[in-house]
Amino acid sequence: MIELLDRLADPLVWALFLLLAAMCWALVRRLKGLFALLLAAFLLLWGLGSGPGAALLLRPLEGRYPALLAPPSDEAVKVVVLTGGEGWAEGRPITSDLSTSTGERLLEAVRVWRLLGEGLPLLFVGGVGEPGRPAEAPLVAQAARALGVPGELVEWEAASRNTYENALAIRDRLGTRPFVLVTSAFHMPRAMAVCRRVGLRPIPAPCGYRTRGGYSALDLIPDSIYLGDSALAIREYFAFVLYRLRDWI
Repeated sequence: MIELLDRLADPLVWALFLLLAAMCWALVRRLKGLFALLLAAFLLLWGLGSGPGAALLLRPLEGRYPALLAPPSDEAVKVVVLTGGEGWAEGRPITSDLSTSTGERLLEAVRVWRLLGEGLPLLFVGGVGEPGRPAEAPLVAQAARALGVPGELVEWEAASRNTYENALAIRDRLGTRPFVLVTSAFHMPRAMAVCRRVGLRPIPAPCGYRTRGGYSALDLIPDSIYLGDSALAIREYFAFVLYRLRDWI
């Protein structure tokens, strides 16, 4: 019952109830065109905001590469982490200055680093995501040191601003030597394609999965989190198209 109440407290559910009310009004007034438009908006938000709907979009991306659960056959020279945003504000602990995606990637990088014997350097790649904001990679490097990674094993690059520039920056530092690539599971297919396009040898270590092993009837109730997951997937598909048009993949 508590979980059901949590779902009903979501503003997305309120918006859907308002759409439903507007549909009833349009039906009573016999405004067929408006009713059809409201119904389409209702179904779109319902589908994208449900667990199964978001999973339908995310699974083709997240299922492309398996998780790195054992040391790879190729001997990597570095663990490379693509940053995914920051939330810096004065007076917060460094771990709170990272976005959710960046925090997940850092956590996975430390796990992989320990899996491989704690001897490989960690390279954090990513510059300024928004004008006027701090660069992402130095913040993540600082957080890695705060979590116990020795400072001499922490490196960062803060000039690249997108996945393609990330790959070029990695190539400038590593050449064609193999490395473990850590990024979000939904982002891994594009990151791998770009890295291979510029001649790199990445070993995928996806993390931050948004989909689950199974869904219940409760997951059919829309949730803003699922709507955000759908937005991530749609943005990623658009990015694939843009990168193909630019011949980056």
